[in-house]
Amino acid sequence: MPLSRDLREKTATLHDRAETLLGLPGGIMDKADYVDWLRHFLALYDPIERRIAGFEGWGRLACVDPDPGHSRRLLRDLGALGIDADRVLRAPSECCPPLTNFARALGARYVLEGSALGGRVILHHLKKRIGDEIGETTAFFGGPSHGTATHWRAFQAALDRFGAAHPDERADVLAGAAATFTALIEWFAPFVAARRV
Repeated sequence: MPLSRDLREKTATLHDRAETLLGLPGGIMDKADYVDWLRHFLALYDPIERRIAGFEGWGRLACVDPDPGHSRRLLRDLGALGIDADRVLRAPSECCPPLTNFARALGARYVLEGSALGGRVILHHLKKRIGDEIGETTAFFGGPSHGTATHWRAFQAALDRFGAAHPDERADVLAGAAATFTALIEWFAPFVAARRV
């Protein structure tokens, strides 16, 4: 079975839990909400992406940039919204998934890249609801400039090649993905609960 399919099937429950918890785009009603969500994403994504980019194994996946780029897009959006991103507190290490090797980092990358696919759908609704308020500050939910679907297919192909070439590392990729979904759920659960009060 291709690794991407194996990941999708074995993390489906966690994926559904995360999607239900976040409840986007419904939780973003105005510009202030939008800024709060972007800050909270940056706080978690930035330390995770720094860890991901720190592994040397990306050279084995020729078409995949070591830097996932989601944090860069968050920084761009927040800066354009007048927010000093340096003042956004990052998640402590214990809130991040334990990425102890490249295969686990690849699993974490799978979660972040997959979330970008849903970002385009979220953005479509946000533009209808608060488009005038947020203007062009849509890089994060909009995804990579060369197209989210194209980017995802290239990543998926690289993931499947890795799985075929390194069958003994598949379990670590799955563990990294599961740990990242869990970290995402645990990081956002208090944030979402506080907004519902």
